[in-house]
Order: sequence, then structure tokens, then C-alpha cells
Amino acid sequence: MSELTQVVAAPRAPAQRLGALAREYAITVAVAVVVFLVAYDNGGFSESTRGFLGIGIWWVIILVVAFGFAPRVRMPTGALVTGALLVAFAFLTLMSVFWAVDAGGAYLEFARVSIYVGVFVLVIIGSNRGNVGRWADGMALGLTAVTIVALISRFFPGSFPQRGLPVLLPEGATRLAFPVGYWNGLAILVALAIPLLLRIAVREGNTFVRGLALVPVPAIAALIYLTSSRTGVVTAFVGALAFLLFTSRRWAATGALIVCVVSSIASVLALLNRDELVDGPLNSAAAVSQGKSATLIIAGVCILAGLLFGVGLRALRNQPAPSRAVGWILFGAAAVAVVVAVVAAHPVRRFDEFRSPDLAGNDIQGHILSSSGNGRWQLWAAAVDEFESKPAFGRGAGSYGAWWLQHRTLSLFVVDAHSLYVEVLGELGIVGFILIVGAFLAGIVTAVRRLLRIDAEERVTLAAVTATFVAFAIAAGVDWMWELTIVPVVAFVCLALATGPGTALAVRPRLAPTDSRPPLRGRLQRYGLGTAVVIVGLLVICAIAIPFLADARLQDSRNAVRRGDLSGAFSAALGARSIQPWSSDPALQLALVQEAAGNYGAARRWTIRAIDRNRSNWFLWLTRARIETELGLVKPAARSLDRARELNPREPLLQT
Repeated sequence: MSELTQVVAAPRAPAQRLGALAREYAITVAVAVVVFLVAYDNGGFSESTRGFLGIGIWWVIILVVAFGFAPRVRMPTGALVTGALLVAFAFLTLMSVFWAVDAGGAYLEFARVSIYVGVFVLVIIGSNRGNVGRWADGMALGLTAVTIVALISRFFPGSFPQRGLPVLLPEGATRLAFPVGYWNGLAILVALAIPLLLRIAVREGNTFVRGLALVPVPAIAALIYLTSSRTGVVTAFVGALAFLLFTSRRWAATGALIVCVVSSIASVLALLNRDELVDGPLNSAAAVSQGKSATLIIAGVCILAGLLFGVGLRALRNQPAPSRAVGWILFGAAAVAVVVAVVAAHPVRRFDEFRSPDLAGNDIQGHILSSSGNGRWQLWAAAVDEFESKPAFGRGAGSYGAWWLQHRTLSLFVVDAHSLYVEVLGELGIVGFILIVGAFLAGIVTAVRRLLRIDAEERVTLAAVTATFVAFAIAAGVDWMWELTIVPVVAFVCLALATGPGTALAVRPRLAPTDSRPPLRGRLQRYGLGTAVVIVGLLVICAIAIPFLADARLQDSRNAVRRGDLSGAFSAALGARSIQPWSSDPALQLALVQEAAGNYGAARRWTIRAIDRNRSNWFLWLTRARIETELGLVKPAARSLDRARELNPREPLLQT
């Protein structure tokens, strides 16, 4: 007769319980903090923030691999294919330095892509089946914090600095952009949180927590309305719809979405009659008063949404799910309603309005209801024209801005094509387009194949991260989200979770031999791969550090000029040039410092060196023309000015 022995674990001390809790939620907290801090720092748009973030990410990768913290699991094929395509895209971006008209701009794009590749690699090696949900929770928490801070900045003026955005972009002064710095970017960023919050709401677990997950959604809707971002609305809709299609718990998701839609409408209605709060003047007494009342109403709506969903969960927890026939009937009714709405919206007329160069109105409601593309059709057409000029490999990463200025059909100053895909098509040709689109499609196909075979509980998380990435992929096609660092960071975390080992299909474990040591060949392969990752990581850190350090030295030079220390300014600019000699920016700064010192001959020589590194920058030619005029070189100055006009024929400054 066998004997059953029960082993009871000794109760842990409070310190041990606290340590276990900290370890369990460390990833959630770390991800939330990083997401919030990068978003708060203008979305990571500045070179200094990107450099610091990229160096930090790659150092973490090196430490994880070097000290053996990476899980010893076989990497899924989908992750390897997606990662290989991203690495190939980064390599092509780097190689374009050799044929781009602006080598410095192409190198900056390579540094940007290296950060996104680093995010993908870090999440791949740092995620597993046990912590994949913690990564998703961290992003949801961080994006919720961004939403709260953004709304506080509008409802309580003066709570946070505005960083001069209304001065730089006065036409968007009333559109909520803080803290990211760009209204569409802010709306798209927080809209990415919706599938992640729905994941918490529909998964098995504590009813209070599930209801709490829907509390931020009405606030997100209010934020998107205050940004007047149509792309934000589309991103929220796509993310929610994709989650509903991907998850196996569609009835719970449907109930959650109904609560979200109704509460979101209520929060937007609370803003409709508060004209000063929405359209300004934002610092007026009326706006301040309206902000306080709107805070109370929207907070109440948020709490009520969570309560309604939580109560509904408790009331229906023992009720059987409706039949599949009911689900198909509702799906058919929804499809018919969508078709009717599309037809009623006059799609042909809307498309013509989108293609029109006319801009939408500046007021919040008028803009968000407009069909104007705000010049996007013309921006995309210019990118296609650039592609046709060099269809194979393009004109080099970062070349679109100069191409647009020379060939633009609208008096808009832009650097990006407001679409990742057509911009890549123009800058890196069909090869670059295939690589970036292929990477995205490989990740989505991998995730969808897993969704069809994974169990219900794990499918909820996979559905959320896949829906989030799909929403980003759509948004990146109609706005310049690729350059707003925090948005791709969130997206690539989701892409890595959707293709990595954390959501991979469970494989039946094989019995290991008595000798648990891996064979020599396996150990050599593992150590060789680890060594390769460390070496590549160090090289990437050096690559990212180059523009990061050069930018810091250039900023030192500019600060020295403001202080009147021209000698220090010249020394700092020389330091920047020694770090990044292929860029035109240090040479331009040296020319400006010499011009300020009255050394016009030396200043002209530095402008010539700057133009040698970037012959497509109209401002370099204009600077050269000004300095040649100061030297009395009338004919060379006229030729330089003519070249500046050729590169930027619509510039008002050059029309005289």
C-alpha cells in the first residue's frame, strides 16, 4: 500500500513575500516607467532621447546574453524570419549612406532603425510563457498614465510646461499634443492601449480588476477628441475590431466594447458644449472653469464604465453563452450597418475631398469631421515620383525631405511623407519596401497562425498584442509615426510578443538523457551565438553613440555661441566633426561660428565642405550665398542663391 505524503510549505516572512511580489511585477513596472518617460520626453523625438534609449536597450541585451539570463529555448521560426527581415532592412538603411545625397541623414535613419531592432531583440530574449502578460500589462499601465497626464495638462492649464509647441505650430495651438508633442502621435499612441486594456477586461481573473481595465477608455476617447485626430479614431477602431476578431472570448469582448462605446460617447458629449476648453482661449477663466467641471464628469463616466462592466460580469457569470447562430446574426447586422454607413457617407465624394489640397479647419469638431487629407495625397505622390527616379534602391534613407522641397506642389514644409511605406519606397526603393512590409506581414501571419491553434486563455494575450501591432501598421501608413520613437517602440514590443517564445505553441518536451549536460557541439553553438550577439551589440552601441555624441557637441557649440564664447563654440563644433565627419551639420556649425567671428573666408570654406557632404540642402547654399555676399563675391553668391532656389523653389525667403 502506497503512502501519500503531504508537504506544506512554511509561511514566508513579509520581506520574502514583498520580494516575490516585486520580482513578479518587475517587468510590468519597468515597461510602464520606460513607456511613460519616453512619451513624456516629446515621444522620444529628439536625437538625445533616441540615443540614450538605444544605447540603454542594447546594453541590456548584452548583459542578458553575457550573464546567461536569456531563456535557453529554441527561437520560433516566425520570430527568426521577422527579425531577419528587420535586420536586413537596417543593413540596407546603413548601406544607403554610400549613395544618399545626405550621408548624415541616412546614418541617422540607420541609428533609428537600430533602436527598433534592439527593442524587438530584447523582448524576444526577455519574454516567456510566464511573463508575456506582464509586458502587455506594463504597456497598458504606461499608456494610461500618459492619458491622465495629457488630460490634466488641458483641464488644468499651467500644470505642465507646453514646451513652445504653440509657437512652432500655431495652427495646432488648440489641439492637445502634450506630452508627446504631436497631436496625431498622442492620439495614436493612447489608442494603442485599447486592445491591451480589453485583454485585461475579458481574461479570466478578478472581477474588480477586469472592470478596472475599462476605466481609462472614456478618458482615451476624450483625449482623442481633444487632439482632433482622425487617425487616432481609426487606430482605436482598428485595434478594437482586430481584438474582437482575434480573441476567442468574443461575447465578453462584445460586452466590453459596448460599454466602451457608450461611455466614450458620454465623455465626448461632456466636451461638446465647452467651447473655450476645446477651441480656446485655453488660459481664459471660462476654460479653467470648464476644465474643472469636465474633469468631474469624465472621471464619473470612467468609474461608471468600470462598475457597469464589473456588475455585468457578476450578473452573467453563470449564464450560458449565446449560440453561434446569434453571433452570426449580430455579425451580419453589423456588416449591413457598416455597408449602409459607407454608402451614406458618399465614398467617392469623400475620396475626392481627401485628394484635394485644401486643408481641414482648425477648430476641433470641424477638423475631426473633415474628409480633407491635409495634403497627404500630394505628399504620397511626391514619394512615388522619388521612387520612379531610382526604383531599385532609392535615393537613400532620409532623402524624402529634400526631394519634397525641390518638387513639392504645396507650400508645406515637411520632412516625412506621412506614410512609412511610400516613404521607404521612395528612399530605399522596391527592395526596402519589400523588406519592411515583409517583416510586418511575417509577424502578422505568424501571430494569426498561432491564434488558430492556441488555447483560449493564452489566445487573449496574443490577440491583444497582435491587434495592437495591426493598429500601428495601419496608422504608420497614413502618418509619420515611424519617426515618433515611442509609438514604434510600443508596436515592436507587441510584434516581438506576437512572434516570440512567450506566445509560441507548446511543444511536447523530450526526455533528456541522464547526463543533463548538452553535447559539445550544442554548447559551442550556444556560446558562439552569445558571443556574436555581444559583439554585434557593442558595434550597434558604437553606431548609435556616434550621432548621439555629435549632437551633444553641436549643442555645446550652440550654447557657447549664445554665451559669446566663439572659441569654445569652434572647439565644440570641431569635436562634433571629428565624431561624425560624413555629416554636413558640424561643417555648417563651423561656418556659422566663423561667420559670427567675422572670418568670412574660413566660413565660406566650411560651407563648401558642408555642401560636399549634402548637396541637396538648400539652406547650405543659402548660407554660402550670404557669406559670399559678405566677402563681396557677387557672381559666386548669385550662383549659390540660384542653386538654393532650384532646391527649394517655393521658399518665400528666396522669392525676392
